[in-house]
Amino acid sequence: MATRSDPLYVQLADALREKIVSGAYPQGSKLPSERTLCEAHGASRNTVRLGLQRLVAEGLISPIHGRAYIVRRSDVLVYNSSRSEDHNRRVTAGVDAWVQDIREQGREPSQKITVSIEEAQPDIAKRLEIEPNALVVVRRRLRYVDEHPWSTEDSYYPHDIVRNTPVAEPADIPEGVIAYMASMGYGQVRYVDDVTALMPNPKQAEELAVEPGVPLLVRTRVGYTEERPVRVTVTSMPTDRNVLRYELGAREHNV
Repeated sequence: MATRSDPLYVQLADALREKIVSGAYPQGSKLPSERTLCEAHGASRNTVRLGLQRLVAEGLISPIHGRAYIVRRSDVLVYNSSRSEDHNRRVTAGVDAWVQDIREQGREPSQKITVSIEEAQPDIAKRLEIEPNALVVVRRRLRYVDEHPWSTEDSYYPHDIVRNTPVAEPADIPEGVIAYMASMGYGQVRYVDDVTALMPNPKQAEELAVEPGVPLLVRTRVGYTEERPVRVTVTSMPTDRNVLRYELGAREHNV
């Protein structure tokens, strides 16, 4: 509990904390702007930022777009890896599986898509069974939940397969990339997942607003046709806000 002898930024942080705990600023809500807080507390912009950073360090708030802050939610979201390729689910919902999963959990999803043509890094080339430094089309998604950066998903495709197709354009594909590739004769019949945990690099930490000491859960999925691998997707999720779920059917002879 701050006292009048405490620095002003500590008093400001304490006042905001009380409102968060009491529910005056509920989970998922935006805090007042820095300008508003400056005026309300008679404080400088630097003092306000110090107070806000104190709450960030406590895990109570997180920065979002620009200089805004949001009260962090204590619940985590489930990323259902088993049905993330479910074409029927996308057709029924009219959106991709991730968007539908997030909406079913009472949250609001959004995403930004960028596309580039790059030389494949050694690990990607090995997984795609192509020559090192061969060209790949990369579709990168920065995904948001309730305007807060939540995860990234980078998908790599052999350039010779998807060049001059919608896959190489920075926009969503209504039927989904998997279905579109199937219509081209590259139907994916199986997937191999590798899941690990890594500490974020500086770019990832900034992009996803990852708090210090929080690792990323990284799933690398390779999609195969009957003949060859045609896609590598790397999904990175901060571990403090995501659960990776797999649904596995039991064999009849198991007891």
